[in-house]
Amino acid sequence: MQSSTRFGISFSGFLVSLSLAVVLLPETALAQAAGSIASEANEAEQSLVAGELLPSIPALIERPTSSLTASFGGNPLQWEMLGLALIGALVIFVFIAGWAVIRERKRSRERLLAAMEAIQTLQTKLDRSESLLDATDQLMIIWNGNQEKPIVTGTLASNDHLLPAGSAILAFGNWLQIDSVQDIEAAIAKLRATGQRFVQSAQTLNGNLVEFRGRTSGGRALVQLRILEGDEHDRVRMEHEAARQRKELGRLSALLNSMPMPVWSRDDDGQLTWANDAYVRAVDGENLEAVLDAQAELLDQRGREAVLQIHERRGQNGDDQDLAIKRLPIIAEGKRKIFDVTDIYLHPGSVGIATDVSELEAAEKALDRMHLFYANTLDQLTTPVAIFDSSQQLQFYNAAYSSQFKLDPAFLDTNPDENAILEKLRINRSLPEQANFHEWKKKFLSSYRDVEAHEHWWHLPDGQSLRVIAAPNPDAGVIYIFENVTERLDLEKRYNALIRMQSETLDHLNDGVAVFGSDGRLRMSNPAFSRLWDFQEDQLEGQPHVGAVLELCRRKYASAKVWATLIGSVVGLEDKREGVMGRMECLDGRFLDYASIPLPDGATMMTFVDVTGNVTVERSLQERNEALLAADQLKNTFIQHVSYELRSPLTNIIGFTELLTSESFGALNGRQREYTDHIMTSSSSLLAIVNDILDLATIDAGIVVLELSEVDPVNSIRAAAEGLQDRLAEKNIHLDISVAENMGEFTGDSKRVRQVLFNLISNAISFSDPDSEISIIAERTPTDIIFTVGDHGCGMPEDYRNSAFDRFESRATETNRGGAGLGLSIVKSFVELHGGQVTITSNEGKGTSVTCSFPIEPKIDAQSTTAAAE
Repeated sequence: MQSSTRFGISFSGFLVSLSLAVVLLPETALAQAAGSIASEANEAEQSLVAGELLPSIPALIERPTSSLTASFGGNPLQWEMLGLALIGALVIFVFIAGWAVIRERKRSRERLLAAMEAIQTLQTKLDRSESLLDATDQLMIIWNGNQEKPIVTGTLASNDHLLPAGSAILAFGNWLQIDSVQDIEAAIAKLRATGQRFVQSAQTLNGNLVEFRGRTSGGRALVQLRILEGDEHDRVRMEHEAARQRKELGRLSALLNSMPMPVWSRDDDGQLTWANDAYVRAVDGENLEAVLDAQAELLDQRGREAVLQIHERRGQNGDDQDLAIKRLPIIAEGKRKIFDVTDIYLHPGSVGIATDVSELEAAEKALDRMHLFYANTLDQLTTPVAIFDSSQQLQFYNAAYSSQFKLDPAFLDTNPDENAILEKLRINRSLPEQANFHEWKKKFLSSYRDVEAHEHWWHLPDGQSLRVIAAPNPDAGVIYIFENVTERLDLEKRYNALIRMQSETLDHLNDGVAVFGSDGRLRMSNPAFSRLWDFQEDQLEGQPHVGAVLELCRRKYASAKVWATLIGSVVGLEDKREGVMGRMECLDGRFLDYASIPLPDGATMMTFVDVTGNVTVERSLQERNEALLAADQLKNTFIQHVSYELRSPLTNIIGFTELLTSESFGALNGRQREYTDHIMTSSSSLLAIVNDILDLATIDAGIVVLELSEVDPVNSIRAAAEGLQDRLAEKNIHLDISVAENMGEFTGDSKRVRQVLFNLISNAISFSDPDSEISIIAERTPTDIIFTVGDHGCGMPEDYRNSAFDRFESRATETNRGGAGLGLSIVKSFVELHGGQVTITSNEGKGTSVTCSFPIEPKIDAQSTTAAAE
């Protein structure tokens, strides 16, 4: 207030000075003075705003005076007039300031008196309010503005010992129920934030009811608490219960609406009064109101009647709350589904729920089919299987179970308990012999209490061995599997004996044997293997790798390629495993045949056989064979040369003999003619032998080539017989020729065919008696032409028949000195060149028959004589 007074005085002085200046000063000086005064006024105002005191009046006067002095210069008149103006302004200023101070003091005294009266009035009201609060059973909580700590006044008179006093009442969670605490705290927070009033009741932990009233007064937030009693307490409790029931109903409604199963409620008249969302969707309704208006039914007429019949039956029993459960087909959401309908009649009204069990029913049917399939499968097994439930009753058995223990299926179909079955098995001697049967049975039946499978071994009196597996059933009970291992144990016994026998056999073999596993490690070896490669006893211990074993073998055989091949046969990664075999010549002069044989289990067996003796014998035989071949070749060469050298002089002898016989140089007497005939006969025989030798030599050399053409069998027989007419006439032998009508021709070398027939007839003449008969039979089959030449001579001994076709094999008789032994050999060679065959049938003393078979179409290439000569 002092600052305002000083500002008013200063401002009045400025106004007086400005008025004098306007009257007395010239226009230019007035303008300058006005600017100076205005700037001083601004500085004074800024000083006042900053809280500083205004300068003293003389200073205010002095500053404009100095400004005016600068403006007026040294004019005395003007200075006098200015001084008078200032003195007048100062007097006016003093009067005004005094008046203002007196008026302000009066006003302040009035305001002080009014404030004291107001304080007294408020104190009276406060005392009255505190008296009122203390006189009633209520408590007030007051928050002043944003003050966090409120004022708590008053008390709550109650017998609730959990009800706190003072500021502890603010910890609502310590004495109110939790659902009420949240509501009260939220209402108080909204009251303090927005000033929204509220009236709520809350329940204490001891069941009392407290009313909370919240309102605002000025800048304060007030919350009044009081204990409810009497009718008001009962009313509020009922309201609380109704609110709780509404919340519970809301939760249940939300729960039912979220369920996928249709749920509905009916009144006593059977009318729909409520349904959940799933019901609305199932009947294709738009909303609940539309469904209730239309009374849209989920169940058809037959389904409702079925449910009603169940209710009627239960009503006859006097049940107040009867329950009807029925599985029905229902059209829901346009699809036919299976539902389990549960309808509860509550008198009055009813509620129902329909559970979709379409998938469950399909799963049950699939499970039934699966059970049937498993039952049929188990029934086909040869292993006995029995399933008992938790009460030890037989639930399933297969045919093998009944057959194994000789139990009557009619008895098993009665679902007997396991004790009865064990007693029957004991009587049938189908259980192991036990000294204490009851103790054994008790221990065996303990499987019903176990959680893991157990294995038992039954050695029956009849010699059978059973492996019994008792496994807990997931649905409670036990599953028994009786595996007959009699044959397996016998096989294992025989297998072990066989393994021991094989081990003994391998240990006593002279051949070295080593078996390597699929990992390349040595699994077993026999002593011969160690002896062949000079292994020490400790070198093959610890299952060394095949690479290490064969590396030690390289001391006696250094071929890296062979050892790499053997290692690859053991540890190679080829898809198809193949064996490896060969022969190695060791550095010590021994020869070993090696072989690597893959075994079915992925292992590999290596064998090393010492064949030094065999190789020595083989080489000796090979050298001897080569010598024999060389000798045979020398023989053939010798025969060829000798035959050629004999043929030329024989030709000359025959020529000169024919010339002498023709008597071109004179007549011959009887003795000379006889000599020339003997010369011709001997020369011709010798020439035939030489020709046969040459033929055999060419056959052995492999240079004989048949000149194939169409051969007439009849002409061939005639041509061969004409060459032997002299010998036939000499012994007066009749030649009987029998030719089939359909002979036709066949493909062959006509010259060689005539030669074969000539040799056969000649051989028959040699072994025929004078005045006898020789038969020639020619036949045709679909594939062959068969010539048979038979005589009635002395026949062949049995020991001679096998060598009759050998070369130079000849047999002399009483009437025949024997020939060179080449005829039948040549016959056999030429027939086989045609692809045919020769057989001999002979009875000693009755004669001999030689049969030659020529194929009609021989499978040989025809070549010219020139090609054969080349």
